[in-house]
Amino acid sequence: DQSGDLKLEFNTELRTKIYDFIKGAVFVDGGNIWLLNENPNKPGAQFSNQFLKQLAIGTGVGLRFDFSFLILRTDFAFPLRKPYLPKGQEWVIDEIDFGDRNWRKENLIFNLAIGYPF
Repeated sequence: DQSGDLKLEFNTELRTKIYDFIKGAVFVDGGNIWLLNENPNKPGAQFSNQFLKQLAIGTGVGLRFDFSFLILRTDFAFPLRKPYLPKGQEWVIDEIDFGDRNWRKENLIFNLAIGYPF
């Protein structure tokens, strides 16, 4: 985990009713964090006009348990764009392979959360 002064994030989600209080969801997330001032211990972390090229993007599917007093989210997500990779290799869509155990171990992320992220 890294910390920063400036955070940009976006999310879009399509939900559909599966059962009375259960909804399915497909989503796309993106964002990154930056520093406002240069830090020699964190090269490349300062916000610049190149920020769009530094966005991470991921997608996934999940379930939304919509109780009257609580919303519980479960998601499986994976990256589409890894901005820390060398130039020209950031988009990793062509590497998606759910059948590959190593790919799943390195890329498939389970999230459990309370409430909606937005």
